[in-house]
Amino acid sequence: MSTRTAPKTPYEIRLELLQLAQVILENQHSARAALSEGKSSPTTEEIITEAEKMNGFISKANQS
Repeated sequence: MSTRTAPKTPYEIRLELLQLAQVILENQHSARAALSEGKSSPTTEEIITEAEKMNGFISKANQS
């Protein structure tokens, strides 16, 4: 049996996008570090930029 939950608020969606962007960028940085022996973490600016790209993609899909 599946239960429906209330739609997510824009704030919840933004938070999820930021979290997903952080995971994506951390994975990318880890992969680069494995190749170059260096260790780095994504910056806040990189995370926000990635989340904004994802939000733009989602927004375009909703306009169709």
